[in-house]
Amino acid sequence: MALTSRGPRANGPDSGWVDLMVKNLKDELQRQLVRVRDAWEPKDGVPVVNDAKSRAVDARTLAVLGNALERLDRLEQRRAIVRETKVRKHDDDARTALERRLDKLAAAGEPPPDSGES
Repeated sequence: MALTSRGPRANGPDSGWVDLMVKNLKDELQRQLVRVRDAWEPKDGVPVVNDAKSRAVDARTLAVLGNALERLDRLEQRRAIVRETKVRKHDDDARTALERRLDKLAAAGEPPPDSGES
């Protein structure tokens, strides 16, 4: 159970909020990747330090960023499946309720509501 500003929620945080956080995290990862890429470009004619230590630091940074991006992608895929399942369940529930209502009307011998008959 998660707590929100409106009180506890049994199904976790608000879906829109999580979508926004995932987008923000992806944007931040993109900024960090650009920062690493730009660190390898010479600035004002000063060559980039290309020693083993700086390469190791960049490799670790890229590995962390890559892992974070993979985790975000897996999270998005799972959330998409959950959203699809919820929509499908809602559609199935609505269809079942409509079928029950039509069955009741048919059993009572009444015409369907929009049939144009009085």
